[in-house]
Amino acid sequence: MNIRNMTAADIPFALRLKAQNNWNQIDADWHRQLQLEPAGCFVAELPSPPTPLPGGEGSVPVGTACACVFGNIAWINFVLVDQAHRGKGIGSALMKHVIQYLDERGVASIRLDATPLGQPVYTKLGFVGEFTLERYEGVLPQSESDHYLPRREGGARVVPLAPDDLPAVIAMDEAVTGTRRERLLRRLFEEAPGNALKYAPGGEFKGYCLWRPGSNAWHIGPLQGSVGAGLHLLSHVARRLTGQRVYIDVPKAHEVACIIAESLGLTLQRPFLRMCRGESVVEREHLHLFWASFGPEKG
Repeated sequence: MNIRNMTAADIPFALRLKAQNNWNQIDADWHRQLQLEPAGCFVAELPSPPTPLPGGEGSVPVGTACACVFGNIAWINFVLVDQAHRGKGIGSALMKHVIQYLDERGVASIRLDATPLGQPVYTKLGFVGEFTLERYEGVLPQSESDHYLPRREGGARVVPLAPDDLPAVIAMDEAVTGTRRERLLRRLFEEAPGNALKYAPGGEFKGYCLWRPGSNAWHIGPLQGSVGAGLHLLSHVARRLTGQRVYIDVPKAHEVACIIAESLGLTLQRPFLRMCRGESVVEREHLHLFWASFGPEKG
């Protein structure tokens, strides 16, 4: 097996792998990952079957794995192996390669969101569980009478996020997650400034929400802020995406966020266990302000 750096030319292969798993990512998600961490994206290859044709020898891609570094904290993501080549240790080899890349950079904390199937594999590699997130999915209701979120009010409490708000967003995100994700947040806003709201009663910044398209559903998150921010922002996003299928990944310990997700008619799809290898981050997080994560790729 050979493991090499990924390029944009590998994205069609990566999209084929994610389709095998019915993941929600689209082309833009892979391009974003490559831009944020070009040296941390990898493809595993196996020798191609010999052919009688000249030049028929070569290699075929069989798996991917990526990392994204935010200061002293990194996220591992997009660990995928072609269905035809599973059970050959490819996923484990890719994981070890990414971990080595991060260790060589001196990253203190390596995090990921694991499905129940992946948890035993990650445990063997030194990852420890921190807390559970629950993915809710479903079609948002057409009528406000179908949920319990605040009705639209006259005051301009929820308004579009502006470029001048990004420093406040970045500061809140760092306070909530213990991670400086400025590069990610600026990139998300640049991609779709119309998919970003803030909650600012009386002009005071209290929370924000971003959302983005996927191949199966819109993904709501990150969403952070006070109780009022969470309720009002979700109410506005639900109206923006009425009748659309959505995903939202909510910390299980955030009971209000889970109740609101259920009140919107969303159902539990599957859990994720947030895991960490190295220095724990969870002690620096503020989960009571953490309504919805970006997603398993980057927390």
